[in-house]
Amino acid sequence: MSNSNDASEKTKKKDNAALNSFKHEREKGFIRNRVLAALIDFIVIGFLIQLAFIAFGTPDWEAYFKAHDEMQNLPKEDIRVVERFRLYNECLVVSLVIGASYETLFCVLFNTTPGKHLFGLKLVYQKENRNYLVNRLFCLIRAVAKALSIFLLSAIPFILLCLTVYGNEEVRSGFDMIAGTKVVSRSAGITALFKRKS
Repeated sequence: MSNSNDASEKTKKKDNAALNSFKHEREKGFIRNRVLAALIDFIVIGFLIQLAFIAFGTPDWEAYFKAHDEMQNLPKEDIRVVERFRLYNECLVVSLVIGASYETLFCVLFNTTPGKHLFGLKLVYQKENRNYLVNRLFCLIRAVAKALSIFLLSAIPFILLCLTVYGNEEVRSGFDMIAGTKVVSRSAGITALFKRKS
């Protein structure tokens, strides 16, 4: 009986710790670090997209931009314009799949991405006591929400979901709110090198 009470108490403490981590304010420079971490991840994803093109011939963004410049004044019904739209959709979808796979893989395995790791950030879950696989599923939901928000309406939803970091003291993006996650600081990271020791 006491063992079940101890287990229940541990679960409650873990839940309270996770919820409390969702309540305190972020330290100075946190948003800057998130933006820089996202920029690093964007550069890495761009590199992976180039590797995919070298290996498989897609996504061929160069061909799309060339077609876009050549066909700007053609009517929408022209077969070349239709082909340009097909090429754009192919490039965008493949790029987003690469980006979502990158984020999901790193967050599932390490609770961080290379960019976040570099700046001492990690992903935490609002309900840490959930099944391990369920929490990892929320990593996938977060990454898919990002990809869909870029795909829909020319990335306007993505920008709006990013801007929510300015609207709450926990600095949670819209993607975090959808997935029940939050990005928090770790003690390590490149920014730790610039902090004065007290």
